[in-house]
Amino acid sequence: MNNAVEDNDSESEDCVIAYANSRAVQDAANRIHNYFEINIVISSEVQLQSNFRMFRNTFNWLFRELSPSLSSPRVCGRQTQHKMKKHLAVIWLLATPDSYRSIGDRFDMSKADLFKVFVKVITGLNTMVPRIIEWPNEARRRVIERSLAGVAGISGVVGIIDGTYVEMKAPQQHPEAYVNRKCFTFMTLQGICDHELLFPDVFTGYSSAVSDIRIFRNSDIYPKFRNNPQSYFEDHQRILGDKAYPINKLCLTPYIAHHALTRCETNFNTKHAKTRTAIERCWALLYGRFRCLSCLNMNRMDLVPATIVACCVIHNICRINEDDLTEVFEIEGQQHLQYIRDDDEIADDHELDILRQE
Repeated sequence: MNNAVEDNDSESEDCVIAYANSRAVQDAANRIHNYFEINIVISSEVQLQSNFRMFRNTFNWLFRELSPSLSSPRVCGRQTQHKMKKHLAVIWLLATPDSYRSIGDRFDMSKADLFKVFVKVITGLNTMVPRIIEWPNEARRRVIERSLAGVAGISGVVGIIDGTYVEMKAPQQHPEAYVNRKCFTFMTLQGICDHELLFPDVFTGYSSAVSDIRIFRNSDIYPKFRNNPQSYFEDHQRILGDKAYPINKLCLTPYIAHHALTRCETNFNTKHAKTRTAIERCWALLYGRFRCLSCLNMNRMDLVPATIVACCVIHNICRINEDDLTEVFEIEGQQHLQYIRDDDEIADDHELDILRQE
């Protein structure tokens, strides 16, 4: 009798174990295994740059800088993912419009793990801003001035300022505040670039419903220009902006057609527009390199400006290393730039005059 009971108990245990094993197999995530080890590590330079939008040497330098933030103190239990795999997954997330799910499947990571790594990398990139995005010194400003003067003959220009839009998911609180006159949910990125398409300054966080001139006056760089101009400009130097920006000795803007412009004014506006093409190329390159900026689908509002600034940091690092596929990225970015801009991008001239007088 006892033997029969023991046999029944043994059969029950075997059934429970078999059922648990079958459920474990069913519940296991169906991900791509060894994609990082097989396809990425041995990929060619062209393939790596096409997928991750940067050179291998650039990536290795960036990985060494951010590696401490990806370290884990875990010494037992389930081991964490390879640090380079984590870093590559985040770069892939920035370089493509892919979702967390698809990238997690590709790199054999859960969405939760990928998000944790993403926050660490973005935070680390933002701590690099003072070193990577910095205003040029006196010698560097003279080089920028000579190069920009050679474009159309406007002297004294050491930077070109403009604003662009980054589409984002509507926030849960006060979503109407981020809807602009085109009925899109955008965040404005203000940037100043030089002749080499480097960013010496970026500022973001304001809704696109706020005018460019107000964003400029509330940016971090504006009080520095006003209170300590000798540290940023020589007497004859200034930045170049479109007609949405204020007219003063530090910002050169085009003539507004309140009346029929003279030939000299028209010629100046033509030279002004030619010189400003650098910032348009800069935006196109940024959008082309980081396709996630086509739409930031994020629930945490604090990560939106942090992600935009992180992309600008990597942009500067890649420009310093002179990437080969710049023209390809520019062409891709121009398509998105045409999508978010149109002829009425800035307010009408009367509204601009009112804003400038505030």
